[in-house]
Amino acid sequence: MLAFTVWVSGQDCSDLMISEYVEGWNNNKSIEIYNPTPTAIDLSAYRLIRWSNGDVTSDQDIRYVLPLTGSIPSYQVIVMIQDTAFPGQDTMIAPGLKAKANYMAPADYDAGTAGCRVVFWNGDDAISLQKNVSGTWTDIDIVGEIGVRPLNWQGTTDPVGGWDDTAPYADGQGNYLTKDQTLYRKANIKTGIDRDEMNAYGPNSFNALLEYDSLPNNDFDSLGHHTCDCEYLSIRENGTRLNASVYPNPVTGQKVLITADFEITEIELFNIQGTFISRVYLNDRQYNMTLPEDLGKGIYFVRIHDNKNGFASQKLILF
Repeated sequence: MLAFTVWVSGQDCSDLMISEYVEGWNNNKSIEIYNPTPTAIDLSAYRLIRWSNGDVTSDQDIRYVLPLTGSIPSYQVIVMIQDTAFPGQDTMIAPGLKAKANYMAPADYDAGTAGCRVVFWNGDDAISLQKNVSGTWTDIDIVGEIGVRPLNWQGTTDPVGGWDDTAPYADGQGNYLTKDQTLYRKANIKTGIDRDEMNAYGPNSFNALLEYDSLPNNDFDSLGHHTCDCEYLSIRENGTRLNASVYPNPVTGQKVLITADFEITEIELFNIQGTFISRVYLNDRQYNMTLPEDLGKGIYFVRIHDNKNGFASQKLILF
């Protein structure tokens, strides 16, 4: 029997997308879904699928298909983990991850019910976000590649491998990106993976670094909030995108150079939760910024303003 996956080319900032993927130790798994539109989105037309071990028929098994419920407000996220109310799950999920969650998926692997095996992925499972489009379930975003089970460094599937950072990305010969890692969607990605992008990847060539930043194992700090150009584009004057850069990035010291193609009037620094940290006023196209001495390692956001109520936002990774 042949199985076909339908890909449709989405419009920027027009539909839900996966904004973060966590594949940590034990049951420390999480998926974050982001709404890049100016209105709330009802989740009843969406579902999440775990394509187990390269399978192409997981969408025909209710255990691997999780219907979504509720809604996501404009420019907000849901953070999904396994339901810690199930016996044995609470002690296997890190407190830092539990604190970020606002959506629970079934955690009883052998229940035989809808979605009971979805949030149990390893690095070699593809994860798909689907939407019901005129009665047809259509993939609108994906982590990994349906129909491919990546190998490990020995060229086998035991132990479990993951997609890596070296072409052809599924042979286990590079650093894992989907196993024992957190993937954070880049701010300039404004839509899920569509037909053209999948064709560009080609067989066995899912390169996560094209659209994601890779963070260490069991890193949950960035969950619960996503920064995307969609939100900032919606409020910039006349829809004009402002461009600015932060260098070096990642940074290991306390100095970063901020350069823009406009007159900078104000620079603000926020943590990953959106909490304000510091502000400086100026009137120049570049600025040598000194970061606070007590700033811990992690992801931050720099907001660079012009004199016409517009601004650019850049993610800053501090090692």
